[in-house]
Amino acid sequence: MLNLIKRYMPPIASYRIDRYEHEGPLLRIKLQLDFTDGSLLHLKEYRFTDGSRKYAYHWTSSDGVLRVRWDNADHWPHIPTFPHHKHIGTSTNVQPSTETGLESVLKYIAASLSE
Repeated sequence: MLNLIKRYMPPIASYRIDRYEHEGPLLRIKLQLDFTDGSLLHLKEYRFTDGSRKYAYHWTSSDGVLRVRWDNADHWPHIPTFPHHKHIGTSTNVQPSTETGLESVLKYIAASLSE
């Protein structure tokens, strides 16, 4: 994971690991990435013994306004990529999402910041 983060420096300016627990198939990660434009990505990811995972990537502007949140909570069964989805700008603007891991989320953010 650190190699992936370093590959995206810049636009990642710094990072903070709040939790990293990895034992066999179990994984718990909580971290924050700070981008060169002042925006932040808060990440939580859990992998369980059965191989399933839960994640939430919450990207905000420097003043705390939601840009995009990606997650796989099963709240939106009508979304074609269910349970994977993203909230753009507001929690009620729910869209399909193919970004389901940190690398694809970082690619999305890097492309957005270069526009």
